[in-house]
Amino acid sequence: MDWLNTILFSALDFFKAQNYEDPFQIQIPVIVGLCFCLLYVIQLCRRNQKSEKYEEERRQNTEKEEVKDLVIDTTLSERTIENSKLCTKESCVQTDLKISTKHKKAQATVFMKDASTQTYQVKKPRKNKKRSKDPNKNGIKWNTDKVPSSNVVEFEPPKGNRNLGNTCFFNSSLQALYFTKSLREVLTYLKDSDANFENMILSQRLLDLLEKQSKKDEDHTNELKGVLNAVRNINNQFGRGTQEDSYELLNTLLGGILDEIIQNVKSGREEGICQEKINFVDLKNNWTNANIKNLFSGLYITIYFYETCEDVEVEFEDFTTLSIPIVEEFDNEFIHTHHKALNAVCLKEPENDIEKGLASLTQIEEYEERDLPCRLCKTEGTGKVYRRLLIYQPPPILIIHIDRFKMSGFDQLTKNSDMVQYLRTLCLSKFCSVANKNISEGTVTYELYAVVVHSGGINSGHYYAYVNTSRKHDIERWQEVIKREAGNLDNLKSELENVLKGSIETRLYERNVIVQAPEAPEKWFYVSDEHVQSVSSDTVFNQKDAYILFYEIQ
Repeated sequence: MDWLNTILFSALDFFKAQNYEDPFQIQIPVIVGLCFCLLYVIQLCRRNQKSEKYEEERRQNTEKEEVKDLVIDTTLSERTIENSKLCTKESCVQTDLKISTKHKKAQATVFMKDASTQTYQVKKPRKNKKRSKDPNKNGIKWNTDKVPSSNVVEFEPPKGNRNLGNTCFFNSSLQALYFTKSLREVLTYLKDSDANFENMILSQRLLDLLEKQSKKDEDHTNELKGVLNAVRNINNQFGRGTQEDSYELLNTLLGGILDEIIQNVKSGREEGICQEKINFVDLKNNWTNANIKNLFSGLYITIYFYETCEDVEVEFEDFTTLSIPIVEEFDNEFIHTHHKALNAVCLKEPENDIEKGLASLTQIEEYEERDLPCRLCKTEGTGKVYRRLLIYQPPPILIIHIDRFKMSGFDQLTKNSDMVQYLRTLCLSKFCSVANKNISEGTVTYELYAVVVHSGGINSGHYYAYVNTSRKHDIERWQEVIKREAGNLDNLKSELENVLKGSIETRLYERNVIVQAPEAPEKWFYVSDEHVQSVSSDTVFNQKDAYILFYEIQ
């Protein structure tokens, strides 16, 4: 403010020259007057700035309108060109298109010649392909062009999950669940059709995560935290910032969802709501009456054969995952049984490490009748009791846990890092009971779609996942398996005990083998927290530390 000081001191010198006794008597009025002048000057400057800014904005808006008008007129001109009739042979038509805007003019000349010589055409603007309004949206596309007589289910490439503090065990399992067919659909229908869905906290938050994760450009970290907090409410060992077991997390999550559904069914009965409305979902695309519980749940059958009285007793038990040991040496006596009731559907020896583990899980156990007398006739015999655990009803989604962690003799947890061979397809008929007349070798073939891997040791390690985004999908077959019910287990138990004890050849071995659809091209991705990378199938099937395998029935 040098100019203000100059004016002030000039005024003081002027008043001194007038011989005022005290020149500072007029200093305050002078300063006040100068301040008013200064404010007036500042106000004028601001008005000028606003005026310039307004003119600049008006000029930019005008240019935008001009460009918009130019684009519209150009589009109309192109349509006019496309609708122009082709001239006869050896003729030529010249079309002058005058495109006028507020301040600019443009001309476009298009020549159309005979097709026998050369043709000049206006290239149509490229249109974005709209996604089909498929009921299985949110990143899933059903393609019927690649595999004849079958569909191909194609997911969008995976999105990574942010590590919330040693939560790689959590992220890897959720990636596998995201690429599980029908999970989002059954939860979505449950949300839309059930008024009590708001009380199913875990199911609700998992659905929120699956929906948000399917949106390509949106962050789903808050939804990820919501699922983790809901799991922690069930088991507080998760979400504390410590590394935990991915398999335990998976069992807690799936068990929590099934518990919510069961509790919801009980609440519906108390309120007079039809049970079928809660248990069964009406999926579009020919998926009808699909039981949400049966998506992951299978049914074990335990068969007891008593040598003395020759009675056969059966028991049933639900399961959502199969945990198998790592088997180094296998007993070839696996397929030899002491009674036909103990047989599996397919009497073949296991061929790879996964089948060896399942064979170990379903091997025949031998007891003395004096230690385990017959519970049917109450006879205390002197012979043997043979017990075998088999699969009666396999689930649509089969989750196999490779049990790598064991307690040593000194109560110390150790890890077995031996290579376990696993293949893309798995036939479960070697481990399914002949008691189920609907099962044959071709009806229980599975395809691998996700792998959770644990690298490292006990004290330091990392979980990551591999997921396949392109798989074959037979709609009718899938509809059949996801709505299959075992029926009343008490009645089934009584029926099977009579059948297995008597003549079983006709009932058990007359089965039709389902013809499998052609293979679909694989698209595997490596997902480690937020890192996503496309990989080859050879990389997937050579993972030394594979921990959890996710299969879907074909």
